[in-house]
Amino acid sequence: KDTGCLICMDAVDSQSSYRTMVCPACKHAWFHRACIQGQALHAGTFSFQCPLCRDRDVFQPEMLNMGIRIPSRLPAWETTGAFEALGERHSRCYASECLCPRGWEQAEAEG
Repeated sequence: KDTGCLICMDAVDSQSSYRTMVCPACKHAWFHRACIQGQALHAGTFSFQCPLCRDRDVFQPEMLNMGIRIPSRLPAWETTGAFEALGERHSRCYASECLCPRGWEQAEAEG
């Protein structure tokens, strides 16, 4: 009763059906078939897991049995470069007072 899809947050039926699914591992995560299919397509086999308990070992095989297509590839967010900026380093030091004895250029060269 009053259960919502963990992905879209809309209400789901109070029982399992073709359009409503529950996590086979934790039995607490409810979601719409279309929502979990969308998650599977974006996550791929390497990141597809229950959105609540994060189980992958029981979750993936059961989702395959239920007809959820899980592509064998890296997650979509890894291939689009969505997080590349997080790995970039600043081009200059923004500290008001440099604590490196010979300046930030020396620290950059030596690591």
